[in-house]
Amino acid sequence: MTENRVDPTVAGLFLVAFITLIFGFLGVSLYSANEIFGAIPAAGLATLVGIMFIVLTVSAIRCGNAFAAALFAFVAISLLAVSSSFGTSAFVFILLGIMYIVFALVALIIGAPKLLMILLFLVGLLYIFVGAFVYDGGDTFALLFGVFGILSGVVALYLGFALSTQKLPVF
Repeated sequence: MTENRVDPTVAGLFLVAFITLIFGFLGVSLYSANEIFGAIPAAGLATLVGIMFIVLTVSAIRCGNAFAAALFAFVAISLLAVSSSFGTSAFVFILLGIMYIVFALVALIIGAPKLLMILLFLVGLLYIFVGAFVYDGGDTFALLFGVFGILSGVVALYLGFALSTQKLPVF
């Protein structure tokens, strides 16, 4: 009996798009003092998506995709840390952002698509600016983490659609 194993990369990209867009819109709403997105239960969504990334990590391990397994495990850890009491620490956010940038460099070294490297870099900046917002509380940092959240969500959506349809160019 043969086993087909579906690579979870596309599902992971769509989940990244979902959660980064949520945090991006949250940052923009904090900047504009608009309460449209203020009622988003961000911590609860981060927990749910973190658990989904644990499932994707197991799937990536079963497929033999070591980089995706490591990255998905880190995404799960970062989302669960954000949704716990650690999520109130600016240091934790900034450290997680630096780790995403390290993953971007690893993606460059292993020859992953450049868009994945850009996505990881954008997510790293998102976390760094969330940490700066937690530390300072300024409107500028809210706007910056909102913009980088939306940018990373758009890049993740594009990359997810490009990989799933194989009709769009992957850079």
